[in-house]
Amino acid sequence: MKKKAERWRNLFEWCSNRYVLTLTLGLFWVTFISEIDLIYLVNSQLELSHLEKQVAHYVDEIEDTRDQLVDLTSNPERLERFAREKYFMKRDNEDLFRIVVKPTIKNPSKY
Repeated sequence: MKKKAERWRNLFEWCSNRYVLTLTLGLFWVTFISEIDLIYLVNSQLELSHLEKQVAHYVDEIEDTRDQLVDLTSNPERLERFAREKYFMKRDNEDLFRIVVKPTIKNPSKY
């Protein structure tokens, strides 16, 4: 029993040290109370990494689009194929038929 009481007394003396109290209060302030706290910094860092990934994705998309533009402007056959597939263009003496498949409902609701 004396050991337990002595442990609590040592813990109280250690926690009542002004340096420990100041450090604890400072960490609490920086973590939760201040305007730019640690939680805000962590969330900002996560958002920044997400935005950097988006930038890298869009840079890749821009490069692919530029390659496609160079390919379409240099090869008229590919330009015609692109126009036919993407915009359903046709020549004057052709008829164009577009087949649209209706989506099927997998789980029809029963009323």
